[in-house]
Amino acid sequence: MSQTQRWAHYLTLLFSVLALFVGINLRDSTLNATVAYVNVQAGISASYPRNWLLDQAPDYVFRVRDMTQPGFKTTIQVAVRPVSEDTSVRNVLDALALNRAQTLDGYNIIGVEPYVLPDETRAIRVLSTYVDTEANPFLQGVPVSVEAIDVVAIKGGQAIIITFISDAQLFDINLPIFEQFLLDLEF
Repeated sequence: MSQTQRWAHYLTLLFSVLALFVGINLRDSTLNATVAYVNVQAGISASYPRNWLLDQAPDYVFRVRDMTQPGFKTTIQVAVRPVSEDTSVRNVLDALALNRAQTLDGYNIIGVEPYVLPDETRAIRVLSTYVDTEANPFLQGVPVSVEAIDVVAIKGGQAIIITFISDAQLFDINLPIFEQFLLDLEF
C-alpha cells in the first residue's frame, strides 16, 4: 500500500467519524428543539418542545400537547389561581383533587411528596392516575390508563399549578420532557 493510499484511508475514516458526529448532533438538536413562551400578564416564561401544539384558555395560562403521538396526547399545562395569604398548598391540592375526582373517571392519587423547583421555590408534587375514555359515544375505543403529575406552589399571592399528563405506557419515556420543562420554567 502506498503512502497516498494510506492517507486516503485515514482521511476516509476521519471523515466518516466526523459525519457521524455531525449527524448525531443534528438529530439531538432536532429532537430537543424548544420554543420560548412568555406571558407577561401571568409572569410566566417557559420553553416547550417545538412540535407541540400551544393552546390558551380561561382555565389555564397555557397548555402544550404532543399531537404527533397516536392515542392519548401527552400534555403539559400551567394554570394560575389567585389565593389569599392564609391559603396553603394543601388547600389548593385538596380543591384540585375534589375537582378531578368529579370530572375524571377512576381518579386516584398515588403519592404526595414535597418538591423543590429549580428556583428554590417549595412546592408539593402529586402523582395520580385516571382512565381517559372517548368523549364521543359513537366512536369505538379502548379506555386509556393515564398518569399525571401536578406540581403546586404558592408565590406572590398566586397558586401555580403545573400539570404533566401522559399515557401510562409512555409515562417514563415522556417524563424527561417534563423535567426539562420545569428546569426552564420561570414565574
